[in-house]
Order: sequence, then structure tokens, then C-alpha cells
Amino acid sequence: MKIKLIILVILLSLANARSQRQKIIFDCDLGDDIDDAFALGLLLANQDKFEILGITTCYGRTDDRATLALKFLYETAQDQIPVFTGRNTSKVNDRANWYADQFYFAKGFTKIKPQSKSAADFILEKLNQYPNELILFTVGPVMNMADVLAKDANALKKAKAIYSMFGAFYMSYNNGPTIEPEWNVKCDIDAAKKFTSSGANIIYAGLDITSVVKLDKAKRNKLFMRHSPMTDMLEGLYVLWGNETPTLFDPVAIGMILYPELFKTKKAHVSVDAIGNTIVDTSKPPNAEVGVYINTNEFINRLMKTYMQQNLER
Repeated sequence: MKIKLIILVILLSLANARSQRQKIIFDCDLGDDIDDAFALGLLLANQDKFEILGITTCYGRTDDRATLALKFLYETAQDQIPVFTGRNTSKVNDRANWYADQFYFAKGFTKIKPQSKSAADFILEKLNQYPNELILFTVGPVMNMADVLAKDANALKKAKAIYSMFGAFYMSYNNGPTIEPEWNVKCDIDAAKKFTSSGANIIYAGLDITSVVKLDKAKRNKLFMRHSPMTDMLEGLYVLWGNETPTLFDPVAIGMILYPELFKTKKAHVSVDAIGNTIVDTSKPPNAEVGVYINTNEFINRLMKTYMQQNLER
């Protein structure tokens, strides 16, 4: 009888732990820069903390991004997580129609398919299903968020929070002192304007705290020698990406929840101007939080520990 009681207590504890996981959706433009892949890996390695309801793709060739996400999930034995394709915007310009080199990693992959429901419909469904419980991570251009708002102008207010790699508030790329349009903003300025004015609880991981997160050669070599399914995926995508030192912009948005003690934020009123600058207006009441400090070295150390110690495999 005592053994049965102990087993029951253990099972109840496990069930309670699973129910305490934070529900999230990951909205990304996987396949352009390499940082989306590192962000996805960070989420997958922290499923004791996150219940990943789905992955949604945005910007340009969203179907190719979805295929890449599916192969990433398959190779790491996480293909129970559904993938939803966002609105294809590849006809907007030549850049949006670019067949990114990372797409070749998953070209012809058909073992699993994306869901038939659109990304916007899926996000809206889950916001309605879990009001004030769901966290959205947006680490790409925000056209999926704009599409959700077009269906329900108040929808994003139902999110518990939105952590967004978005904007440049007090500094620009390479720590420049003059702000400039950040990529996720300038890709769709109209969508960015709608997003910032949505009334949602948005916490921005802008260039101020993301552009300093560099994965140097020594750490890359150590990571790629790990040879787990995930690190092999990251290495293969890194090689196809074709550049030298990655800036891990996107994992920072996730790190703000995992390691809040490593960050400082500032309440601010954020808007987007006609050319894609993210403007902080001190004369208006705050409508968001902006990341202003990151303990860079400790953040990178924790990333490395997570990637090195995960064992996601079939």
C-alpha cells in the first residue's frame, strides 16, 4: 500500500510540474539569420519550463521556413510540436523571395507536414483558449501579429506577455549611438506600427541588449564538437549561413524569461515612425517595457551550458 501511495504522489507531482509550465508560441523567420535556430534550440532544451503550443513562421517564403522548422523538430525528436505557416510575403520584393541557403538543409523533407490552419488563426485560437496565460515570442517581422489584429483588434491584449526581438531604442547595430531601423521593423513598417499600438503587454529585446551577444570561435568549436542531434543541426545551419561570428539576437527574448536576473528593463512609450525607427516618447505614458541592460557574459555562459547539456534525440 505504501509503495502504491508513493507512486501516486510521484505521478501527481509530475503532473503538477507539467501543468506549471509556461504556455508559449514561437513566431520566427527561421532560415534568414542563424539566430532563429539558436532560439528554437533554447526553447526545445527548456521544455521543463515551457509548454510549446506551436511554432509559426513569418516573412517571405514562410512555407520553406516551416519545412526547416519541421526538420529541426524531427531531428531532435520533438515533432509532436505543431508548425503553422504564416502568410507568404515573398512577392513583396526580391529580398523577401530569397531562397536562403539554410533552406537547403530541409529541401525535400516530407516526413512531417505543417498544419493546415494559418499561423494567424492558430495564434488567435490559442489567445482565446488561454486568455492571460499565453506568452508569445516574436523574433521576426511582425506580419503574423498584424494579421491577428486584423481579425480581432483586441486579440494581443489577451496575451500574458509578448517578448519581442524588435527595434533599436537607444543604440543601433554594432552599438552605434544613433538609432536606425531594425530589420524586424523595417521589413513591414505598417505591421510594426499596428503591433506597437496594439495595447498588448510587450517587452522589447531590441538591439540595445541583443547586438552584443556574439558566439565567438572558441565557443562555436566547443559547441559543434558536442555532436548531439541539436548541435549538429546548429552546425549544419551555421555552415550554410556562411558568415563568421553569429550575433544571437533572438535567444535574448527567451532569456528574458529564463534568466530575468540578467536583465534590466525600462518602461517607455514606443512607436514606429514612417521609415521604421522605433521611437521612445518620454512625454507619453508607457505602453511597453524596453530592455536596457544584459549581463552578456553570464547569458552566453548559460546558453552554452544549455546547448551542451541537452540530450534531445530519438
